[in-house]
Amino acid sequence: MPKIENPNKRVVPYNTEAEMYVLGSIIIDNKIMHSVSGKLVDSDFYDEKNVVIYRAISSLYNHDQAIEPLSIIDELKRQKAETSDETKEYILELVDNVPSTSSVNLYVELVKEKAVERELLNNMKEISDDILVGNLDFNGILDKAEDKINAIVKKRRTSELLTMSRAVDQVYENIRSYSADKSDIRGIPSGFKRLDKATLGFQKGNLVILAARPSVGKSAFALNIALNACKKNPNLNIAFFSLEMTIEQLLIRLFSYEAKVSMRNILNGNLEPKEMVLLGHACKTLKMHNIYFDESNSSDIYDIRSKCRQLKQSNGLDMIIIDYLQLISASSQGGRNRQEEVAKISRELKILAKELEVPVIALSQLSRKSDEREDKKPVLSDLRESGGIEQDADIVMFLYRNESKKDKDEYKEEIVTVEQEVDESSEKTVELTIAKNRQGALRDITYNFAGEICTFQESKFIIQKNKKEKTN
Repeated sequence: MPKIENPNKRVVPYNTEAEMYVLGSIIIDNKIMHSVSGKLVDSDFYDEKNVVIYRAISSLYNHDQAIEPLSIIDELKRQKAETSDETKEYILELVDNVPSTSSVNLYVELVKEKAVERELLNNMKEISDDILVGNLDFNGILDKAEDKINAIVKKRRTSELLTMSRAVDQVYENIRSYSADKSDIRGIPSGFKRLDKATLGFQKGNLVILAARPSVGKSAFALNIALNACKKNPNLNIAFFSLEMTIEQLLIRLFSYEAKVSMRNILNGNLEPKEMVLLGHACKTLKMHNIYFDESNSSDIYDIRSKCRQLKQSNGLDMIIIDYLQLISASSQGGRNRQEEVAKISRELKILAKELEVPVIALSQLSRKSDEREDKKPVLSDLRESGGIEQDADIVMFLYRNESKKDKDEYKEEIVTVEQEVDESSEKTVELTIAKNRQGALRDITYNFAGEICTFQESKFIIQKNKKEKTN
């Protein structure tokens, strides 16, 4: 790392004594390099002499060669670094200045801390120059600053490899807790029993893809999941990003779902007194839930990521829903084709899920391939720009209308009743297929979708021949 010229002549963060102590300790006891190599790189040293010596030491270590003063000199010659008498004397001085290697870990941490401080200083100077020169717009500056800081924080939070003994203890404690609470749900519930049984709830760090062709009801299904989850746990905080609909359009659907009042009646104002009462009750209920909507309708992946991080820090965040993936842009990825861009976005969503330890449910469009087949059931390759999405997703679910089910005599649909009578003409049979599930079952689940009130309900099919329930 180049030295920093500071116009105020303040001392750039470094500690020469700590750097010398670390290098001398390694030369005295080569085994120390086993732990140091995973914590320090040559640019973590400030003094240029120490940079080249540690680089030579690392090369010797990587080639399983002894780390001694003479071998270091030979390696410096191979790397065409300075090997004057002064350099040789300095290497011997490194050894003489170490009374004991017992405190080497403390000095390693000190070297690392100073390196992080210098990196912060350099990055802030770079961002300051960007602001003064006008290289980036406001959002670009914020994104760059946030990325730089997070990269440094991640680098600082290095950890040792986890032993089998510790790992087993941790997992066993989790198993004991599962046994104690007797619950089938380990993550955030969807409110749909069969879906929750298959997924065990949406898990922290998981990327869940919900895909469908247009107008099948994937947005309504996502809203059902959000509201159901909040009803199961009133303390949940859910971020909902809709890149297609306004907040008013989303809330009208939620009012319709909660009050069981037709969206058509809400929009045209043709409401009876009873329906106004139901909508009033729905208003009070909806206000109790912690669902956050993005007012800006931002489609930039880095803006979405930034807002989720802020919400996590301020109010807490338990789940993210994005409607839908193909409308997200990655503005900084100039020159990429759309498939590469979608793969990048998919990867960023997976990283976001792991970083914030929340499930991310991303809605996605299906290609027209399924419409062209006799069997309309979607498959993983039907995902638009599917390569990256399929790879990154922990769960992939498809919603589609199985028209053939209506024509089969052996089935009789038994719909779960709702509090208010629904216009039969608005009911549609929709299939949900779990096509990928890293830690659960693959299955098909049948739903009745009452589009006028944005409501999905799990259905049952009875085989009339032997009166046995056909499981989905």
